[in-house]
Amino acid sequence: MKQALPVLTKLLTNDAAESYTLSSEYYLSPEIYEREKQRIFYRTWQYVAHESMLANVGDYITVTICDESIFIIRCDDGEIHSFYNVCRHRAHELLAGAGNTNMEIICPYHAWTYRIDGNLVAARLSDKRADFDKSNFGLKRIRVEIFCGCVFVNLDDHAESLVSIAGDLEKDIKSRTPCLDEMMYCGSDSLGETINRAGWKVVVDNFLECYHCAPAHPAFASLIDMKAYQVETFKYWSRQTGPKIRNKNDAYEVDTDVGNQFAIAWFLWPNTTFNILPGSFEFSIYVVRPISIDTCYFGGHSLSPDGRLHESRAKYSANVLTPEDIALCESVQRGLKSRSYDQGPYIYDQERSGISEHGVHHFHHLLHQSLSC
Repeated sequence: MKQALPVLTKLLTNDAAESYTLSSEYYLSPEIYEREKQRIFYRTWQYVAHESMLANVGDYITVTICDESIFIIRCDDGEIHSFYNVCRHRAHELLAGAGNTNMEIICPYHAWTYRIDGNLVAARLSDKRADFDKSNFGLKRIRVEIFCGCVFVNLDDHAESLVSIAGDLEKDIKSRTPCLDEMMYCGSDSLGETINRAGWKVVVDNFLECYHCAPAHPAFASLIDMKAYQVETFKYWSRQTGPKIRNKNDAYEVDTDVGNQFAIAWFLWPNTTFNILPGSFEFSIYVVRPISIDTCYFGGHSLSPDGRLHESRAKYSANVLTPEDIALCESVQRGLKSRSYDQGPYIYDQERSGISEHGVHHFHHLLHQSLSC
């Protein structure tokens, strides 16, 4: 029997102007968290890396998606493939971190050996077992798609393709990032990688609205003209645009003759963001991954045409913007446990301005819909 979702005392309706947020139970319930693993993270497209990070045959990167360890690898057919990072013998993890494994993957436990295409080629003493067939014990393959040069995986063999659900997003990103195909991994990231003592939904909520920007990110609000800020929602993605900036501001100075004179942040359901900040050409991909109910990973990769970061922008992002957001999200996570709080109203205006919270409303609808299936 399917378990019912928590009852919302105040309704989450289609109209953000009269709707209320998801209740605190959605952020605190172990049952909801388990349902999110099965119905969201194991069924949706998850970002792992940019393809420039896997330049050579045998290059690999591991990642953990909730309880599943997986890896992507550049195979000798030139393509990037993905597998569960689990030996078919006794379930030991095969690879760690990132690196190059040449043409073989050797399990550190009992030395079962796989080709990088996932086929088992050697299992010590298996010849002593009459019914043993190596072809039955290859690594379990995972679906892969390349999207704007980014490697995404999906643990659901039957999921709709990424391009079919977000092809319009790919077109939008490419139309606004003319040098995207020339970009490569910078080797380090402007925001860094962080562990937040806040649930993944709290962090996504925070990303999707700039209602908080003026009071909580004063330097950012001096860089981006908030009066011209825009938030737009689509079926499975949303876009925040800062079309007007101040070249001299409290965050970092932007050369009027170099790079982007605007800011854009895209969100792809359920947990991936693509980002452009003003200044020399740079493109960042960040992901919010749950670790537990109230802890998440936030990190990703920055790209540029020359593989270098814009130094002053990187320092601002890592030393000011990110710590501000971490503090906000961790405070919210603590506050959600208060018996004084359950749901709050979305702040929304009919002009759907840049400080309106309809982006959060859009995310909550997708979340509720997925959990209800």
